[in-house]
Amino acid sequence: MKNKPHSDSKKKDILQAAMRLFATKGVDGISVKEIGDAAGVTDAAIYKHFKNKDAVALEAFTQYCADYTALIDGYVRQEGTVKERFQRLIAEVLEMHDTDPYGLLLISQNHEIFVEVGSSEGYRQPLDALMDLIDQGIVRGELPTQDSKLTGVMIIGAITHLAASSMQGQLPERLVPYIDETIHRLMSMLGDASQA
Repeated sequence: MKNKPHSDSKKKDILQAAMRLFATKGVDGISVKEIGDAAGVTDAAIYKHFKNKDAVALEAFTQYCADYTALIDGYVRQEGTVKERFQRLIAEVLEMHDTDPYGLLLISQNHEIFVEVGSSEGYRQPLDALMDLIDQGIVRGELPTQDSKLTGVMIIGAITHLAASSMQGQLPERLVPYIDETIHRLMSMLGDASQA
């Protein structure tokens, strides 16, 4: 039992290194050896925790998906108008990006193992949670009638593209200075029920 904290620490180091590499180079663009080098561990240490590279990628992806889904679900359950909650959500997502830019990049990838888990029965993704928030606004009359899935895909696409543009140097590394403008532009995607 004494080895558990060290073992958990190594697993965490492996996942963090892998997340950075997967987000920047893609799952197919790196090897187990590269993950080990970035994490400061041997290949054997990786195989102690994971069956293969795809298992590392899958755990990293599901962790980020679960984190972002839980975040959005939290805003679905909060009090206040949908627009107020949406604005706070976008601000928090951009703040999270500036703390850890790899999460948005990783969940935006369409690698076959991510698509497979995302289409699993009962697996909840950030898009599902965002659709719930949008549908809530429609039912309450705060948002115009719309296809919440289409709107959600467009919003998530815009945010993940901001992260990709930041990583590629087209935008600064920090996105927090863009919170107000990002909120303004994404609010226009939601629409205004009073003008419908």
